[in-house]
Amino acid sequence: MNKYQIQALLDMGKIAIAIFAFIAIFNGIIMLGMSAGNLIGAISLFACFYCIYQLYLIRVGQLEAQDKETN
Repeated sequence: MNKYQIQALLDMGKIAIAIFAFIAIFNGIIMLGMSAGNLIGAISLFACFYCIYQLYLIRVGQLEAQDKETN
């Protein structure tokens, strides 16, 4: 195997570990007493805030580019 194939396998392994860890954490939280609906709601709220933050970063980039054009 060449170095690219090895790196691809390592990257896929990292993704698989992250998915299994997420499932384990999700199940652990449910076992502690939080309902699955509440947990999904919390994750959705976090995703919403993350998307808003990404939009903020895009707008900052637009304003910086516009400022460089005018100067």
